[in-house]
Amino acid sequence: MAPYKLPVKQNLANWWDAQNDYAELRDEAEVVRIDFPFGGEGWMTTTYDLVKQMYTDPNYSIEVQSDGKEYPRMRYIERDNSKNPSFMQYDGAKHQAKRAVLTKYLTVKRVNALRETTQKAIEETLDDLEAMGNPVDFTHNFAKLLPLKVLCALLGMPTITDEAFLDACYTIVDSRVENPQELMAAFGTIVPFFNALYEEKTTNPGDDLMSAMIQDKNDGLWSEDELRNLGTTLLLAAHDATGVMLNGQIEWLSHDPELYARLRAEPELFPQAFEELLRLNSVGTSAPRGRVALEDAVLGGVTITAGEAVNGNLLAANTDPAVYPDPLTLNIDRERTQPHVVFGVGPHTCPGMHLARMEITLSLQEILRRYKTFENVVESQEWPKDRLCKSAPEVVVKWERA
Repeated sequence: MAPYKLPVKQNLANWWDAQNDYAELRDEAEVVRIDFPFGGEGWMTTTYDLVKQMYTDPNYSIEVQSDGKEYPRMRYIERDNSKNPSFMQYDGAKHQAKRAVLTKYLTVKRVNALRETTQKAIEETLDDLEAMGNPVDFTHNFAKLLPLKVLCALLGMPTITDEAFLDACYTIVDSRVENPQELMAAFGTIVPFFNALYEEKTTNPGDDLMSAMIQDKNDGLWSEDELRNLGTTLLLAAHDATGVMLNGQIEWLSHDPELYARLRAEPELFPQAFEELLRLNSVGTSAPRGRVALEDAVLGGVTITAGEAVNGNLLAANTDPAVYPDPLTLNIDRERTQPHVVFGVGPHTCPGMHLARMEITLSLQEILRRYKTFENVVESQEWPKDRLCKSAPEVVVKWERA
């Protein structure tokens, strides 16, 4: 059987088709041969247990992909990480040391301290959205905008409104970059913003994340280039991922009036519904940056040769029927025995997951409180078969205030 081809442009991938493909691959084997979007063939896990096993095994390295050699890669941007260093590209103790400096500013306690500010931003953003009319597009006017507002406030900068800047960000994260000229053009638009922010916070520090990182007492763990690129890393990863998940959940609620009405009538069900919605809302094809085997190893009955690339597919893991019976059905009454892995697993678990959870939770709760009805203007008899892996480019909703 020919290797399974992962899509290049993840924003165009159909969620239902991907799920069915993963189910067929899972029936074939727990670890299957795939064709990476940029760089050739490798392996991919198809089950929940093997995703956890692979991403927690130090034999599978992310750092070796930064050495300039050719490896199968998920995105073109991964071909030259050395020019845009990120703490996420390191392994082991080096990664953990750098990560610890950042995550101490993103703990549950610190994130909870941002709830009041975030709630105010949500209410103001929804007020502005309502002033645009009814129905209105929630994707661009809320789902993408709210996380951007929160992130910019966290970094200590005004909300970015430059369309060319935002388009360059989406070009990179949606894997639309396919050659070095496009990559240089996108980064040429993005990097000056954060170079200027770094210089400003170095000279005039404030009460914000960027200033705290620069002034941290563990000075020296992060290089100047890494700190300069902190904003870029967070914007490309945290802002986009949060926006996609929020948009996907808004889209789902707008297509499921029974679920929406039930959550309004029984708000105590929200926490379990939220986890189920997270499980079924991916960020692209949920195939993160691959890993490279440092030594020969057996994974799911397959021998992975040293130097071969492996991808642990989070979307396949979250819809593994061995863990989630009838996995493609959203069931808020589901008995949950294993937590989903939408934020990853292992040492590289998303460091901003507490912030993302808080933003999405408060946003959905305010929408449920504020709107008596909340319906997508595009009728979908096939929902959710026509949804995309990165959620819809527009979610136009007609709403009725409670």
